[in-house]
Amino acid sequence: MDQNYAAEGRKKYLKFFAPFAVVIVVLAVICTVKAISRADIGTAVRTNHDAPAERVYDYADLLTDEHENALRQYIAEKEAKYCMDFVIMTFSQPVEGREAKEKYGYRSTDWESNMMDIADNFWDENGYGFNKSFEGDGSILIDNRYVDSRGSQRGEWLSTSGIVYQKMSNYDIEAVLNAVDQYYDSNPYKAYIAYIDQVIKKAGPVSFGAGDIILAIVAGAVCALIFMIANISQGKAKDTASLTQYVEGKMPVMRVNEDQFLRKHTTTRRIESSGSGGGGGHRSAGGARHGGGGHRH
Repeated sequence: MDQNYAAEGRKKYLKFFAPFAVVIVVLAVICTVKAISRADIGTAVRTNHDAPAERVYDYADLLTDEHENALRQYIAEKEAKYCMDFVIMTFSQPVEGREAKEKYGYRSTDWESNMMDIADNFWDENGYGFNKSFEGDGSILIDNRYVDSRGSQRGEWLSTSGIVYQKMSNYDIEAVLNAVDQYYDSNPYKAYIAYIDQVIKKAGPVSFGAGDIILAIVAGAVCALIFMIANISQGKAKDTASLTQYVEGKMPVMRVNEDQFLRKHTTTRRIESSGSGGGGGHRSAGGARHGGGGHRH
């Protein structure tokens, strides 16, 4: 009798602490996955030696010498840590209209098409990419500051390549451009820093921060709650009367209706999602795959 009582006590004890054990296990799993995902940060070695060392081309003269050097240093640190190239190019040149097309040899009279071509071609022709010079990992931001009597052609264009292209969706690209826009008019230096930081945030290795801890706690709590509800339901089920407990005589007859499928015809089609990565996907004049997008000001 004492043994049965002790065993029942142990069961209640384990049931009490089981939800907390679930929380701990979920937290441990999430932390382990995050740690593994960050294990290779900064360990890769650059394998593309064809690209020039320069990363900041300020043809529009928007930056001071100090800001240019600070950007170069910042880019070098981030490239070594996150294994992707970052390039910035500013200029002031018409990119819209028939006159611009004839003068500069653009393929279009459209602002967006020509900005995209300029960014893609600058990346391809210089052979950028951390791991290789064709479809290598990285991105370029170009900034056009051209204004004339007919209006403004100002705006930025982001071109992505390699792993950055694969990871960044249209939503991610918009997030980068919005971050740039916050400082576009007031502080170009901060705008370009924001570009680098946002690309890392969207396309870099998964980080582990306070938000992840909160998410892990919530996930663990939900699992624990489900576990507790399931145990309570099982306890109530033991006291529930069976279907035939109050039925005298023969077992009731239960009629079963069966649905028969005479024929089945299934049509399948692929559904494309703009949020699945590779935002703005296209091929450049050189045949390389790029993503990207732009904002006109």
